[in-house]
Amino acid sequence: MAEPPEFWSFLVANSLLFIAGGALTALSYRAYLRVQEQSLRLASGGFALITFGGLLDIIYQLGIRRDYHLGGRESLALQTIDSLLITAGLVVIFYALSRY
Repeated sequence: MAEPPEFWSFLVANSLLFIAGGALTALSYRAYLRVQEQSLRLASGGFALITFGGLLDIIYQLGIRRDYHLGGRESLALQTIDSLLITAGLVVIFYALSRY
């Protein structure tokens, strides 16, 4: 049975998130290595948290559970953890920018 279009859009969206988030994380970390500014290292950590928070769905569903059909409570718990990681990443970036 072929996968539904929603599955493929989920896969493409998460792949784009991985590419963009990974690029931002790498770019800010390379900038930190070049100028040794602590706020840039913090920012790269924040971008990494945001990227990981956004990718947690696909990691859990396809990597750990190996099924993209989730129950209501499982989906809610996963979305809560996603939101907490993204929020933590944004707080770290806010802190990094306020220190700069």
